[in-house]
Amino acid sequence: MFLRNLVLISFLLLFSMSYGQYTASDVRHFIKLEGGSLMFYKSTLSKGSSVVMSTSKRLMNLNAIWGWDFDEKKFLGIGGGYAKYQADSGASLFGEINFFVSNTRLNPYIGLRTGYEWLFSSNLPKSGAVFAEFLTGLQIRMGDFTYVSIYLQSGLAYRQKILFVPLRLGIRF
Repeated sequence: MFLRNLVLISFLLLFSMSYGQYTASDVRHFIKLEGGSLMFYKSTLSKGSSVVMSTSKRLMNLNAIWGWDFDEKKFLGIGGGYAKYQADSGASLFGEINFFVSNTRLNPYIGLRTGYEWLFSSNLPKSGAVFAEFLTGLQIRMGDFTYVSIYLQSGLAYRQKILFVPLRLGIRF
């Protein structure tokens, strides 16, 4: 409970500091819709044997983010998502911040996404956990005079006490 409140307060403080530095003409609103997979890879060594057992799993993830661009180099947003694990599913609320390298048609960026995810399962009691994702991506604008773009992102995600590699494709308009 304390950690969840700390994440929320940190996000609100970050947003208020970022938003307070700009006038309304420098801020643009965007919606991002993205989908992809969370890939999990695990290697284990069998007890009493030298055989390495490997397991690879792909899990589905869908997100919707509403946010603001500040001077076309920073994006700050809030969003919600759905994740389908093997036999379980989860819903999440999160904050996201992205830092863009330039304002060209091909625009690389780095970002951080953090929030809280509730896991719904028939086998487990309803539970939740804080998650964090460190993201890198490439945004491709559709034209010189439009702000519609598609993007591809990946990185590292720590969700439900497991380390994943997310791979997502999204549209931003």
